[in-house]
Amino acid sequence: MKEKGIFAALTLLAGTAIMAHPGIARADDGGGQLSCPVTYSQLKTALVAADTVDSSGFNNHFWAVVVNRAGVVCAVAFSGSDTGSQWLSSRQIAAAKAFTANGLSLDIGSAGTGALSTAQLYQFVQPDNVNVANPLYGLAGGNVLDSEAAYWGDYKSFGTPYDPMIGRRVGGTITFGGGLGLYQGNTVVGGVGLSGDTACADHSVAWRTRSLLGLQQSNPMDKITFATTPGQPNGHPCCPNATSTQGAVNPSVCTPS
Repeated sequence: MKEKGIFAALTLLAGTAIMAHPGIARADDGGGQLSCPVTYSQLKTALVAADTVDSSGFNNHFWAVVVNRAGVVCAVAFSGSDTGSQWLSSRQIAAAKAFTANGLSLDIGSAGTGALSTAQLYQFVQPDNVNVANPLYGLAGGNVLDSEAAYWGDYKSFGTPYDPMIGRRVGGTITFGGGLGLYQGNTVVGGVGLSGDTACADHSVAWRTRSLLGLQQSNPMDKITFATTPGQPNGHPCCPNATSTQGAVNPSVCTPS
């Protein structure tokens, strides 16, 4: 009860500070019509379970951020025992991954590309890569993360139901593994971003988390493809311990670490 009281007080103080701070405002999410596709408890439970069983990467813990279809942060959680159990910088990286995946994913069956993961972007943004049909060098500069909104707030509330990023469109663009669109059937309803380990492990645990949340397409097309030509990459680079990466087209091309 005492802990709930502390969080409630933090939330009240945060709201008061936001009103007094013109640079940090709540995002317009369509008049409240766009709800969060997950609850905090659902995200936390799925994330911890996914982290526990995944064996890729360095065995670090993770931050997970979910945005709704409007790109507004609506849930933040971590998989470790406390706020400091995973890289602090990964909190805002996860937010940017969620924003990127949501912003570049479309409904399945509609005209266009359908689902797009942040891992799939890697090969297209390399400045010297002529081995792509759709070069996107400079993409990361198109939606700059709002650092003031991402870093603001009490550290003790990070990764809780009262995380100060909630209700804000933090933005950002990330072009390596860890961000996935969230789907109800064939309809995209938001995005999830994970960060805290290698980019491949971020993708792997994000894939498991999305599946556990029941927000994965029936025939997902946003898998990570590992590069077989490092000089002019035709995919995402392999990472340490990447052979067990979930949601991967060709994990066997990676050398076991």
